Amino acid sequence: PGLAVGVAADEAFLAIAMAPSRFPRRADYARVSAELVEAEHLYSARGWIARPASYHRTPPPLRSAEVQSSRGWAMGLGYEQIAFESGFSPRTDEPGAERWMGYEPNRRAVATIVRHPDHDGPRPWLVSVHGFAMGYPFMDFIGLRTARLHHGLGFNIAMPVLPLHGPRKVTRVSGEPFLSFDLMNTVHGFSQAVWDIRRLLTWIRGQGAESVSLYGVSLGAYVVSLLAGIEDGLDSVVAGI
Repeated sequence: PGLAVGVAADEAFLAIAMAPSRFPRRADYARVSAELVEAEHLYSARGWIARPASYHRTPPPLRSAEVQSSRGWAMGLGYEQIAFESGFSPRTDEPGAERWMGYEPNRRAVATIVRHPDHDGPRPWLVSVHGFAMGYPFMDFIGLRTARLHHGLGFNIAMPVLPLHGPRKVTRVSGEPFLSFDLMNTVHGFSQAVWDIRRLLTWIRGQGAESVSLYGVSLGAYVVSLLAGIEDGLDSVVAGI
């Protein structure tokens, strides 16, 4: 049964990826090509292609006063959902910056928190990052095996919602513009994902985490791998497919 569910999920994501709305029209080819040429010139001139880590800016720490929270229940797990202003924006001279900032729901970062009671003492924290088209607790708890990680392995878990996914989506399909023919969206999407999670990490460390690890699946695996090359102080990283 588990294999059947996995195959069904793969087929569903493939159907999303092959939907007609995700294919460029003739005019899109010229526009996207021009954006990529402009980006290549800009990124080379600024040294970001030679030194990729220098492209990523260090975000301000996330203070508890900036966080809004609510409670929920899914798949047998009680959770806290926190939200905060991302504060991310592409540089104004980057191609696609204006389009990216036009996705207003994406300006607010969201994360699902599953943790043990404070009286249990300090716990290791796991930042668990979902795949493409996910971003909702009922999906992510299954896809990332949250109950086992929480109950079986004893982690407190933070599950950030990737840009344009879940409650941050701007189309009917969760995450659709993140991976589309607008390739600069993908650049800005990964950049914001790293920014948002780095802010979340400052909040987690403020909760008394005894260690912090990263775990991602599919698109989330790419995000945690990218983040591991930029962020210091991580105890372990698991990139899965």
